[in-house]
Amino acid sequence: MIDLMKKYLDNRIQLIRLELITVLANVTAGLISSFLILIIGLFILLMFSFSMAYWLATVFDSNAIGFASVGGLYTLIFIIYLAFSKGAIDKKVKDQIVKAALDAENDLNDEDEDDYVV
Repeated sequence: MIDLMKKYLDNRIQLIRLELITVLANVTAGLISSFLILIIGLFILLMFSFSMAYWLATVFDSNAIGFASVGGLYTLIFIIYLAFSKGAIDKKVKDQIVKAALDAENDLNDEDEDDYVV
């Protein structure tokens, strides 16, 4: 009886470890994918920012005013983000992480139930 309990506990600990590894793998994959999308998006934004700054520089006949205008536009966007959207975006990111973890756990539980069906 004690051997069975030890074996059950060992199996349960192994299952929890595997569930944790699955959750971490899913969250890590999502973070890496999001990071790569962010980097590519930043390069695209950088190129368009330089283009807009040089275009505004030709309109105002001053490189300083062109680049300062683009910097001012991004400062305004940043302030609006901090004022209105930061909390909502933080909540959405946290919800996505929790959803990924719960989905991974549900998938493992579904697989476990399939193993016991006769």
